[in-house]
Formats: sequence, C-alpha cells, structure tokens
Amino acid sequence: MASIPVPSPIIEQAVKLFAERGYAETNLPSIAKAAKVAVGTIYRHFKSKEDILNTAFTDIMNFFHNSLAEAADCDPDDPETMFGRLFDAATASMEQYPTELHFIQQNIFNEALNAESRAARGRVITLINNMLMDGQERGVIVKADVRTQLAILYGSIVSMIDIVWAQQQIEGHVSNQKALAADLKNQVWNGLTSERRVFN
Repeated sequence: MASIPVPSPIIEQAVKLFAERGYAETNLPSIAKAAKVAVGTIYRHFKSKEDILNTAFTDIMNFFHNSLAEAADCDPDDPETMFGRLFDAATASMEQYPTELHFIQQNIFNEALNAESRAARGRVITLINNMLMDGQERGVIVKADVRTQLAILYGSIVSMIDIVWAQQQIEGHVSNQKALAADLKNQVWNGLTSERRVFN
C-alpha cells in the first residue's frame, strides 16, 4: 500500500492539532509550540495557517486517492469485486492513518480549501462515483441518484474513521478492525444492491 509522504514536523503537528481541536480553534503559536519551532520559522515555510491546512489536505487526499486508485486498477469483471477492493483499501488507510483521515473528514468542506485541495477532493469523489455508476449500469447496484449512494458510502466510512480515531485517542493504539470493517462492508453493499421501497 502507498504511504503518505513524510511530513515536516510543522505539518505533522498541525494535522494532530486540527484533528483534536478543530481548524478554527488552532492557531499558529500552538502549532509552533507543538512542532518545537518559533512562529517565525513557520512563516519561512508557510504563508499562513490556511497554507498549512491546504498543504496537509492535498498531500493526504492525494495519498487516499492513490490508495483507492491502486485498488481499483484491477479491471474486475464485477462491481462487487471493485467495491470490495475499494472498501478494503479505505479500511487499511484508516487503520494506518486514523488521525490524518479524521483531519480530512473534519475539513472536507472547509471554506479555506484552495483550488488544489478541492481538485484532490474531487478526484476521490469521481473515483467512487465511477464505481457506483458502473455498478448501476451493470444492473448490480440499485438505480438511484448516485449522490444518495455516495452519501451512504461516505457516511459509513466517516463513521468508521471516527470510531478508529477515538479508539486511538482513548487507548493509545488502533486494534484490529477487520470484524467491524467486514460487517460494515456487508451492510453498505446490501444497502446499495437491495431495493425495498418504503417511502415515496
């Protein structure tokens, strides 16, 4: 599996603080203190807190996209295989980088994201959308507005990111999540492929 580029101490500590406190509640002096550098040193590398956010967001989102794209690069004959590979890749990323992905999901629609960050976000969304639309075209995934299916899939992954990140914060490590991930994968797949209308 691909790995996130080794971040500078400034980026590494900023991501941790953004994940723990939130972007709005984190200031440059606190990042400097955590990174054990002077505030002036930060300004030699970054224009602003917003610049730090976008550098971290783009690097991590590009890593996540590349992990998913690598999993998807198998030209499977069936959407179920594609879904399984993508879901497994997302789960592996969560277990390896819970803080980084918690930071991403907190800032996925942050107004401070620049064009490069939004483009990185868009590549991930497009990759997942393509998988869903291919499944619909093949008659495996229920015909529906792909945005609703993206919400189901994204919401499930976000919930799991929060569970894994919280466990890391409380217990100091991430335990094996295979059983949880397998159950969630089956629940989501069933939701995408089984149609039983109740509401109109």
